[in-house]
Parts: sequence; structure tokens; C-alpha cells
Amino acid sequence: MVVQLGLLDGVASEKDGAFTFHGALPIIDVVNRVRWRGTTVAAISKSPKPPRIQALARASAIIDVIAAGSAEGVGLSEISRTTALNKTTAFNLLASLVTLGFIEQDEKSRWYRLGMRNIELGRIAQKRLHIPNLARPILMDLCNKTKETVSLGLPDLLDVFVVDSIGGSHFLHIAANPGSRSMYHCTALGKAMLAQMDEPVRRILYRWCGLPRLTPHTITDIDTLEAQLPEIIARGYAVDAEENAVGVTCIGASIFNGFGDVAAAISVTGPLDRMTADALDQFAIDVIAAANLVTAAIGCGERSVNRKSKGRQ
Repeated sequence: MVVQLGLLDGVASEKDGAFTFHGALPIIDVVNRVRWRGTTVAAISKSPKPPRIQALARASAIIDVIAAGSAEGVGLSEISRTTALNKTTAFNLLASLVTLGFIEQDEKSRWYRLGMRNIELGRIAQKRLHIPNLARPILMDLCNKTKETVSLGLPDLLDVFVVDSIGGSHFLHIAANPGSRSMYHCTALGKAMLAQMDEPVRRILYRWCGLPRLTPHTITDIDTLEAQLPEIIARGYAVDAEENAVGVTCIGASIFNGFGDVAAAISVTGPLDRMTADALDQFAIDVIAAANLVTAAIGCGERSVNRKSKGRQ
């Protein structure tokens, strides 16, 4: 495979795992990933507006290389080779990045990895994203497709806060109820988010809130509810089958933020007679697609329907 990397002053070619550089510095727009010496390295293209300060562009390129490296870190020689910077320049930039907290250096291996400052700034940026505003056009499209009531819920301590809801277009539809609160254990919004929470958090919710019975179909046994959660993760959506209100069925999927944590959930709700097996099959596709779009809009890139594979149990 031959991959061309855009540089400030030239290109670099990769063939059979070896890079040859022609020019100077890779810059920050990551457009592809290639395998190099067993490590995924960001392939970088020309930016439409090159940075004015070359040192910042070089530092950014170094951060990109470290971000694409292994969990153990990346050595100076690899950073120098991948960015086409000489070792002295790369070392000085790395020293400054370590001082500022953007990069950490392992005391034993002397390899470099991302520092905690990136997480601090990332979480600040994440808080500035307005999920309801980003999700609103997606909710409208989902409502138009399904013709049923759609809702957006956020996890809010001990319950689910429904921040937005749009009524369906059928003459008889489930009322939209933005601003309301729902319980985790008996709603599709709640169960979709509950499945993605760490087990200690779930146990606290069970202990503090209980599993009160709202209908004859409400799950009130913790073990029974817990047994549903892996199924929800595996298929990518949760179903409330008259568990919150008699005669009402709801299907929901979780939304993730840029850190892979559950940030919200989106649902479609309708009367039992319209929420047939065939309808639910189609709505599952629609609601997962909508959740994916909101997840991408808030910066996760792609939605993980199985966080437990990452060890978050």
C-alpha cells in the first residue's frame, strides 16, 4: 500500500510499512489512518488555511502522532521520523508540551503519551455543546419518519429529564411532554442509558430509587432488570412494553459524548396497537440511526453500542 501524506512543504510516501519524507512538516487535519510498525499513525493532509505559527503546527503534529500511538506511548525516534522533525526540535517541543501538561513522559521507558490537560480542556469544550439544540432537527426528522412521538432524555442524577419531545402526526398520538421526568427502570429512555452505566452507579440508583411498580408490566426485580441490560447493549436499543403506562410502547437508543460516556437517549413512543413487531423492527433502525447522528454531532464520531466490551461493567 502507498499512502500520500500532505505536508506544509511536500509529501511523504509510505510503502510496505516504511515512510519516506519529501519536504517538511505534517499538519493537523487527520483524514486517514495507516499502519506503521504495528502502530496506527495519523495520515495528515494539507489544511485549507495553514497555521501562521510554525511551532504550533509542529506541536499539533506531535500531539496527533502520540494520540494515534499505543497506550504505552511513543518514543522520540518515532515522533521525529513520523513528523519529519529533527530530534532536537522534536525534543524541545515535547519538553514544552510536558511542562504545559499536554504530554506526559514515562519515567522508565521515556516514551511520551497524552497528558491530563487534554482531558481537562476536552471536558470544558464538551460542556459547551448544547445537546438539545444539536438534536432538535434530528428529532424532527425522526418524528416525520415514524409519525409517532419522539423524545430526548438526559440522565439527571436519580431520574431521566425529558428535555425535548415532539408529538406524532397521527390524530391519536402519545402526548409530547418536554420538561417531565421519568424513571430509569421502566422507560426505554431510562433503560437505554441504564445499560451503559457502570454497575456501581446502577446499584446506587436501585438502592435510592427502588423499582416501583407503575403498571402490571413494570419490572420490579433487580436481577430481572439486570438480565435485560446485556440484551439492550447487544441489539443497540431498549423497549418499554407497557412498563411505564398501560397501552403505550416505547423504543429508545443511547447517545454518547466525545468521551464514549452515555450522554442522553432518544426514543419513539406510540400506542400499543400501532407498535407492532414489524413497526418496532423499523423503528429500531430509525431510532438507532437518529442516536448515531446526535452522537456524531456532539463529537463522538461513531456510536459504540457495546461499552461493556471496553470493560465498563
